[in-house]
Parts: sequence; structure tokens; C-alpha cells
Amino acid sequence: MLKVCVIGGGPSGLMAAYTASLVGHQVELFEKNKQLGKKLQLTGHGRCNVTNSCSKDEFFKHIVHNEKFLYSPFSQFSNLDMIQFLKSNGLPTIEEDHGRMFPGSNSSQDVVLLFVELLRKNNVILHMDEACTDLMVEDDKVVGIKTDKGSYSFDVVIVATGGKSFASTGSNGDGYKWANTLDIKVSDLYPGLVSLRTKEIFDLAGLSLQNVGIQVKKDKKVLYKQLGDILFTHEGVSGPGILAMSSYVIHKEPDKIIFDLIPDKSMDEVDAFLLERMNRSSNKQLNHILEMMIPKRLVQYIMDRLNIDDSLKANETTKVQRRSISELLKCLDFEVSSFAGFDQAMITVGGIKTNQIQPQTMESKKIKGLKFVGEVLDLDAQTGGYNLQIAWTTGYVAGSTLNLSSLK
Repeated sequence: MLKVCVIGGGPSGLMAAYTASLVGHQVELFEKNKQLGKKLQLTGHGRCNVTNSCSKDEFFKHIVHNEKFLYSPFSQFSNLDMIQFLKSNGLPTIEEDHGRMFPGSNSSQDVVLLFVELLRKNNVILHMDEACTDLMVEDDKVVGIKTDKGSYSFDVVIVATGGKSFASTGSNGDGYKWANTLDIKVSDLYPGLVSLRTKEIFDLAGLSLQNVGIQVKKDKKVLYKQLGDILFTHEGVSGPGILAMSSYVIHKEPDKIIFDLIPDKSMDEVDAFLLERMNRSSNKQLNHILEMMIPKRLVQYIMDRLNIDDSLKANETTKVQRRSISELLKCLDFEVSSFAGFDQAMITVGGIKTNQIQPQTMESKKIKGLKFVGEVLDLDAQTGGYNLQIAWTTGYVAGSTLNLSSLK
């Protein structure tokens, strides 16, 4: 039997503590907050998008960084395993669009309560409102931890401290600090799944568009190109398509974002379509014709941006004016000012480099008995339950492979 410490009561820490306790190890979990799963309870707007039901191949398409590292852990505990785990423990899931899975109760708190009950049954000792301040390491082997209330000896320490997003929940980057102290390499850290701020100011806040072509550039180089849903904000743009894009390009410092409002047609096809509409209703005001193609507020923005009078009729519109409108419908560009910071980030991009970790056990290659799981690792994914599954998977592997570690 090993004495096991888990630092952090988020999803990866809860899973690690549970799986470690299953095989009879003495497990103690330390959480700096007064409650477990504080960040977990915020996910999915309080409903908790616990995982995704997609196939294995599809799942890995949604991993943004270091998906190959997850091959081995995923073979031990997959998204389908998580769905079965919840069901077998009395918390069946419901599936929504794009395979997103939620607890049938629609309450993230029920997920936390399930783990609390499982840990209680397995005699896991909970140290609530007790922050870990340092790791104790001797001769390249972890021997315990220090907290704001004392020191403890352990055979294994599993670090599940999260990243730097949602700092109000306790994720302030402690895991990175300890790793750096031990010369465990950490990649640069960036806020992930965040909105984008533009240099231009426009009155489009609240306007959402579906299935828009999103292209991001730096100088003339295309950094990202994909379809997605967007939402204009007071500062710039957000929405699922923007959040997904941000994790791919935030570290590349893009300078321009371009929206294709009619991605299923070429420029010439859009121009021909607009001309046909104008010929059919030649006495109509041009803005009313455009409102049949895009939302009214966006029409007003385009007319203002091109300095075209609101009262202009279709039969008064020049070819140059029509063409400029078509071009803007296909290439509505804005200058990038910045991305939102960690205070608005859903996840952290970057973290402890995966080449520092054994994927079969989550153990550090440098320090015996020290494991890292969840968001503290340089692993991240798009929205849709994928990031939480990374936490469940890595936590499960860390806790269930203690007898396979270098301690044996």
C-alpha cells in the first residue's frame, strides 16, 4: 500500500484520487478551496459538459496540441468509458448537439457530489481549505508536500492544480511554478478558448452569425481557416468559431481576421446573385435587398463602411458599388487588437511539456513518484467536452497505474 497525495479537487484530481483508492492505497486529497470541484461546477453554464460521445478518430481531431501523447492514456480510459462510469454509478448522461454529453440531471453539482460519495466510500481523506505551498523532493524522488498548515510525507504526489484560467477558483499556476523549480520543462502559457478584440469599433454587439468562413492571417500568411458560428461583442468577436480558433493562433500574434458571410458561393457567384436580386427589384432601396441576404444591422454596417447612402435604389447603384458590396460579403476584414486574457479564458494553452511525462502512467520522467494530470499539462482541445475528458483520462491513468510506477 502506498501513501498517495492528490493536490487539487478538480476533475482530474477527483478521478485520480478515486482510482488510486480503488486498489487500496491510502489517499489524501488537498484542496485550497472550501469545496471540491469549484471550476467543474461552472462548466457548461452549470450543466457540466462532461465529455463527448464521438468516435476515437473524431475525438482526436478536436485535440489542438499534443494529441499523440493521449493515445496511450485514451486506450486506458476513453470518452465512452467515462459515459459508462457515470451510468454505472447512478448518473446517466444525455446527448445534445455535436455529441456533447451532460449529466441527465443537468446539474454539474451532481457530478461533484458523485465523486464526493465515491471518495467517502473509499476512505479518501479530504484536506479542505488547505493550500499546498511546495513539493518535498529528495534524490530525484518526491517524499511529500508542504501546505499552509504543515508538512506531510507521501510515496506518490499527483499534481492536479489546473492551469491559469478561472483564477478565482484557485487555478493560479502553482503546478508550473513547482515544475520549473524541479527543472521540469514548461511551455509558454496562453489563455485558451477566448474572444478576440478588434481595433475597429462597430455597433454590432449581440449579433450572431452561423456557419461563417473564418480566416486568420499574419501579414499575408493564412494561420487558420475554418467554418464556425460567431458573435459580435462590444470589444470584437466571440462565439464558438472564435473560441475554437483562438487556441490555434493566439501564440502566433495574428494581425487580421476575415469573415466570409456567404461561404457556399464564390465572389463572382455572390456578385451575380446580388445583380439578379437588384434587377428583379430595381426600384427597391439597395439596403432592403441586402437585408434578404444578411441581418439588417450588418447591412447598415456595410453601407456605412462603404459610404453608400441608405436611400440608394438598386437601379441607381453602380457596378463598382455593387462589386464592393460583394467583396465585403466575402471578405469582411478587421484588424486584430488582442485576445482576451486569462481572466476570461476557459482553458490554458501550454503547460508542462508532454515529453517530460510518461504517457502510460502520467509520472514525471525526472522525479520518481511525481505525477501531473489535467490542465497543468500541455494538452488542450476545442469546446464540446473534450477538455474535461482530457482531465478524466489523465486523472484515471495516474491513479490506476501506481503499482506500475518507478517506485515498484
